[in-house]
Amino acid sequence: MSQRNTNIGVVFAVVVLSAAILANSMSKPVGRDEQMYCTAGVLMSQGKMIYRDFSYPAQLPYHPLLLATLYRVSGTSRYLLAGRLVSVLCDILTVVCILGIYRRIFGRFAVSGRLLGLAGVVLYVFNPLVDYANGYAWNHDVVILCVVAAFWLYISIDFAGRLRWGRIAAIGALLTFASCMRITTVLVEFLFLAVLVSESAESIKERCRRVLPFICATGVMVIWPVWIVAQAPQAFFLNIVRIPMLYGEWLTKIGMVHNKFDLTVACLGTPGYFVLVGIAAYLALAVLFLWRKLEIGKGRKPLLAFLLAAAFFVIAFVPPTMWRQYLAVPAPFIVIGLAYPLLFLRNLGEAAKDARHFKIACVLIGICVLVAVRSNAVVLKRLPLALVPEEWTPVIKHKISEELGQKVHEPRKVLTLAPLLALEGGCDIYDELSAGSIIYRIGDSLTANERLVTHTIGPQGLSAMVEVSPASAVILGVEAPHMAFLEKPLKEVVPPDWKRDVLADGAVLFSAHD
Repeated sequence: MSQRNTNIGVVFAVVVLSAAILANSMSKPVGRDEQMYCTAGVLMSQGKMIYRDFSYPAQLPYHPLLLATLYRVSGTSRYLLAGRLVSVLCDILTVVCILGIYRRIFGRFAVSGRLLGLAGVVLYVFNPLVDYANGYAWNHDVVILCVVAAFWLYISIDFAGRLRWGRIAAIGALLTFASCMRITTVLVEFLFLAVLVSESAESIKERCRRVLPFICATGVMVIWPVWIVAQAPQAFFLNIVRIPMLYGEWLTKIGMVHNKFDLTVACLGTPGYFVLVGIAAYLALAVLFLWRKLEIGKGRKPLLAFLLAAAFFVIAFVPPTMWRQYLAVPAPFIVIGLAYPLLFLRNLGEAAKDARHFKIACVLIGICVLVAVRSNAVVLKRLPLALVPEEWTPVIKHKISEELGQKVHEPRKVLTLAPLLALEGGCDIYDELSAGSIIYRIGDSLTANERLVTHTIGPQGLSAMVEVSPASAVILGVEAPHMAFLEKPLKEVVPPDWKRDVLADGAVLFSAHD
């Protein structure tokens, strides 16, 4: 196959995969966490400060800043759509980065690199956990892109030749940006720094000069988050440490916490993930068996690819509660890690004039791709949705919000556990419920002073809050049936003479008569 035809085929495949990524995102129901992420962006775009003026549990502030900037610049009120499009763009760019990484690693074997890179991104996009986790308006997708892009920059650096200081600085900036969204990513940043320091150098001075751009870029990127934390250190501590602990205890109490081992086995046992882990194990064993036949893979780059996948598996176990989406994060790094043993086998075939090991690996990769596509065929079935915007979940929800906004009268303050629904309709919300039900569930477990510092509320304090600042409307029916009990205190504050409207998505709007 000629290089030109290969390029055309890869471009076409990327377009199709991009459409699949878009359709996946726009078909998802509104997630509970999206209420928190998007609402934080909206409140910041209104001039309010994260932690000091409203709660934002378990996460650091760069993602809300990203969304707030987008909302302010675009002037849009389609907050969910904008947030999801950010994630879609990140997912597409991650695919492009993986292809670029394969091209870089395979070098002169251009056609092999492009085709195997394409197989890798198919294994990534059709991975069931990736399909489940990607596309929501949360920081997950941005973090993955930052780390993948940092790895691409890292492998482009020739440590034996002229160093690219700008690339090292960019790596530090990207990883700090990611770490200041999702705090556990700081472990990956330290991993990059350790590998950077361990690269061979002529002297300690040279090693220090190499690390300096990374440290300087990190220092610049943490200035704003540190300033934010300095404005409300107690609120920050409560949001990052105490509230997640209480939330984990609450979930354990009601029996919603997964056994981490059982969840991991179940996730890795899905066909799309099993074949990915299986081919990675096969290639690792092949390299261990054949490595003496060819000296290849010197340096830290192959090691870093392996350590990134391992690190994200470890990170998945760090939080007190574990969810399926945590195990989606290692997938792109396993895909990237396949490139080095495949290159080893390709070089071995050329040096020994025997390409059978590489051919066997390619056949197995092809089988894995077929299994992944067949087991998650819904990815292809959703493709037409990409061309029908009026059927996208964010578009439908925005239309409902606009209708809701027309029915709410001044002062247009809405009491609800789905703040995004009210905000997209041009209404105001209670800042104490900006995170939806996430903190509200455990609000009564906080002390009165802690609730005051974090601007939060629990079920027991709801009526008193509404007495001080009356609501113009109340929206119920936004929680899943097994969580409907959380809305009972909201229903109790609805005046008996308010009218009742059932919205198109099944939510119920209570509001005063004209």
